Amino acid sequence: MNSTLKSTKSRYAVREMAANLRSTFAVAAALIAAGVAFSIGWRGLREEPALTHLDVKVVGLDYHLYFHYPGTDAVLGTSDDRLGSRNFFAPANASVDLNLTSRDFVYLVEIPEVGLYEVAAPGLEFKTRIETGDSGVHSLLGSQMCGYDHPELIGDFVVQRSADFRRTVRKLSPAPLPANRTQ
Repeated sequence: MNSTLKSTKSRYAVREMAANLRSTFAVAAALIAAGVAFSIGWRGLREEPALTHLDVKVVGLDYHLYFHYPGTDAVLGTSDDRLGSRNFFAPANASVDLNLTSRDFVYLVEIPEVGLYEVAAPGLEFKTRIETGDSGVHSLLGSQMCGYDHPELIGDFVVQRSADFRRTVRKLSPAPLPANRTQ
């Protein structure tokens, strides 16, 4: 009788352990599923929508091309604007409106891959629109009409995924105040 009682207690103990393991696995599975769902939802909340339009001001000055980008408010001409030079960055598959001007000489700005061939001249503003297409790096050919080369005017037109473009612009220097000549 003692061995029968012992055997019965063992079976109950095994069944209880099995039930506890099933409960533990069920809780673990539920936590993992919740974590995956949260991760997917969080990623969706963090990702900003793709940029489909961008305004950029291009200013020629002292044998350089300066590119003014809108800051986090997405409005060009405000205090959070960013400034780059030599290389021009843009989001992929977007329309980019360019406003070109100069503070000293007449400059030519060319990006053959998107059909851009435009002038930046003192006291005048030339507006044009380009379509960026897929991500990639293209030639940015700038020249100044004084008859000799200025290597600082040659750069790249860098088309990036929207998230990469936003990161690139955030790393650029703040744009100068409007009283500054590069504005």
